[in-house]
Amino acid sequence: MKTSMHSDADCVNTMSTVRARAKKKPAAVELPGDQPLRSSGRQAKRKATETEEEEDISEKKYRKCEKAGCTATYPVCFASASERCAKNGYTSRWYHLSCGEHFCNECFDHYYRSHKDGYEKYASWKRIWTGNGKSEPSLKAFMADQQLPYWVQCTKSDCGKWRQLTKEIQITSTLATTYRCGMKLNNVKSEGPDQCCQPEDMRVAEVIDSWWHSMLILPPLLKDSPADPFLAAYYPDCVGMSPSGSPCSHSIHNMKAEHCKTFQPQIAGLSPYFQPFYQPNECGKALCVRPDVMELDELYEFPEYSRDPTMYLALRNLILASWHRDCKEVLTPQKCAPHIIVRGLVRVRCVQEMERVLYFMTRKGLVNTGILNVQQPLLPKEYHNKSVIVIGAGPSGLAAARQLQNFGIQVIVLEARDRIGGRVWDDTSLGVTVGRGAQIVNGCINNPIGLMSWHKDA
Repeated sequence: MKTSMHSDADCVNTMSTVRARAKKKPAAVELPGDQPLRSSGRQAKRKATETEEEEDISEKKYRKCEKAGCTATYPVCFASASERCAKNGYTSRWYHLSCGEHFCNECFDHYYRSHKDGYEKYASWKRIWTGNGKSEPSLKAFMADQQLPYWVQCTKSDCGKWRQLTKEIQITSTLATTYRCGMKLNNVKSEGPDQCCQPEDMRVAEVIDSWWHSMLILPPLLKDSPADPFLAAYYPDCVGMSPSGSPCSHSIHNMKAEHCKTFQPQIAGLSPYFQPFYQPNECGKALCVRPDVMELDELYEFPEYSRDPTMYLALRNLILASWHRDCKEVLTPQKCAPHIIVRGLVRVRCVQEMERVLYFMTRKGLVNTGILNVQQPLLPKEYHNKSVIVIGAGPSGLAAARQLQNFGIQVIVLEARDRIGGRVWDDTSLGVTVGRGAQIVNGCINNPIGLMSWHKDA
């Protein structure tokens, strides 16, 4: 009885084993010659996966920029540093600097990997940046500071188009002042036989739009700025200048360590009574600004720079330094623009914004003031249709009326007396000149009377 029961169990086990083997039986593929070819499910799945990958690669000959909102459908690598540079082809990742400026993953590795040829150049730049600056010396900062090409504007009055220079060229204020489309220079891209008639790069039109600035990864840091000698006591990248191009920044750490000494730069040809910037730990001077901070009225006028004021500070400091270097002549956008030395399309944006900042500083009375010989109105046409009445023909009233007139505004001065001058009045009735009113001018630094005297001697 026990033997028969054991046999029945063996039969059940045998049948279940056969069924399991039947389930695992590999699929057979019928060939034209009626000869079945067996292939495992794993091989079939691998072949399907490889087919899908091939289809994806064929569909993704170009990879889009991963930056949300970037308009570059087919990015192009500006660096071309690696032999395997993607150029305008496919790369595993595009690194975004701005809309229209990207570099590929192969060029990233060329500088970032220690066994690559470009690493030593990046490491050398990184040491300089770390020694002079305060911000993080990232590879994106290196590419923006050292590898982006410069852009320059044609100086012909009927052209004004922006052209891209080759990556190796260092732009100077002289080149920016004299450049014209198709200049026969070894370092300027050929614009064709009909130079100014050639179309402008389409990326320039995007820079004008307000959203372009919000897509900028790094703020512009100027090189060889006129403000550099004035701001040797500050970290360059805190006042809108590049740590790699600031020769006066070698003594920063010594001054930062002392904390208490007030450093006044000695600049040849500049009057010591004109000081546009506060130095660290300094306060209480008239018509001075902090070079590393936006003031309240500036934030109201330029709210777009409230989160990152670097671009505004760079332009404002450049304008103030340019004015104090030569305050005997009117400061115009044409005089300031050539000194904006920064790589990339952001230079186009800086030149456009500089005009707005200059007009604001003029209205504020920090530049283009005194008794200048003004040939053209200092402010644009939208201010010319205004009329102002000034009450009192004293020194303040007369100075205000003159400045408003220089702005292009119509001015009427009302005075109750039969003379001008207010309290500034000399009496000669006793045979000697006696001042009956104002006699003492308080304060020497940035005194408007001192500026007028400077203009008088010009």
